[in-house]
Amino acid sequence: MNPFTYGVVVTGEHFCPRPALVKTLHGNIASRQNCVIRGGRRMGKTSAVLEALRGRKKTGHMLVNCWGKTSLAGFVEAIYESFLSYQSRKGLSMEKILQAFAHLRPKASVDPQSGAPTFSIDLSDRNHIRPRSLEKVLEPIGEEGKKTTFVVVFDEFQSLMQLKECEAVIATLRGAIQLQPEVTYFYLGSMRNEMDELFNNPNQPFFKSAAAITVGPIRRKTFSDYLQDKFAMGRRKLKAGVLEEIFDLAQDVTGDVQQLCSEVWNSSHRGKTVDENTIRSALNRIHQTENESNSRIIDLLTPGQVRVLMGIARVGGRHPTSIEFLNASGVGQPSSVAKALQRLTREGILTRGVDGYHFFSPFFRTWLLTSDIQV
Repeated sequence: MNPFTYGVVVTGEHFCPRPALVKTLHGNIASRQNCVIRGGRRMGKTSAVLEALRGRKKTGHMLVNCWGKTSLAGFVEAIYESFLSYQSRKGLSMEKILQAFAHLRPKASVDPQSGAPTFSIDLSDRNHIRPRSLEKVLEPIGEEGKKTTFVVVFDEFQSLMQLKECEAVIATLRGAIQLQPEVTYFYLGSMRNEMDELFNNPNQPFFKSAAAITVGPIRRKTFSDYLQDKFAMGRRKLKAGVLEEIFDLAQDVTGDVQQLCSEVWNSSHRGKTVDENTIRSALNRIHQTENESNSRIIDLLTPGQVRVLMGIARVGGRHPTSIEFLNASGVGQPSSVAKALQRLTREGILTRGVDGYHFFSPFFRTWLLTSDIQV
């Protein structure tokens, strides 16, 4: 059985130990310190937070996924549904939940895989929900915090900036949360610029309202020990330098390292040695799986934008207006590069960090370098 898990939140034996990070999170939970937790996508932010919460048996929590919420009503529904799921986890029966929260008109079902109850909310007055409605929505959370240690996790919090009423939503949230000192709020975000705008801009309501934590790559030595143990479960030996190559190809992104290791497992056999050929086979499997979606991305871009992508794939995105970059990309003018970068970041194909531009996936980069793209 393949022991490598990616694309989902992991805890327990599937979580690579991060003792310093988990200890910091434990300390903030114990002191009821709100935290803004930044880190790139698939870096393991949510898994780390849930692993920390798993280690505190008497701490209640709810996870609200803000990603993809295109309306205030959708955000409100997500909060209610998460709160009802928490009520179920702490032992309240499905019948009692339906009775106690009948005003929300909840619908209950059972997850066919886990067997756990799940809840959905159908707000009949969606059109009448206003940002000020959040004050009432958060009231039961505040009451829960008076009864027990309670943590609310807002995942991909920066997504709320896409709401039409974002300014009023952010202001109302901040006003309601600051009146709940008994509840700990964790704000997770993968878009650094947007999270910095929310928490570091003096003109924003959340300015300096939470302690800052950055979740970066796992130390290679720590991650190597963890991965070697996983491969040993299937009697797979690793040639010297193999894990370093995996880290380089995945650019140390936790989830992508796990994805490549998963394909290495699928491309190898018990009792055999994993070498460079195995890695190439595994990477090719990823490229084949993602070829259609990657090709669709390229089809929607102009030739100049594709050239900029190729340039970043070849020489990196630290200095995209340098002579070296212009030569590698075949783009004649820095102004053309700047215009292309605006479109590529807006579409989410590239992200911009303190050290330059990066691809949304390191395997999109390797796919570009091995594909026969004509520009």
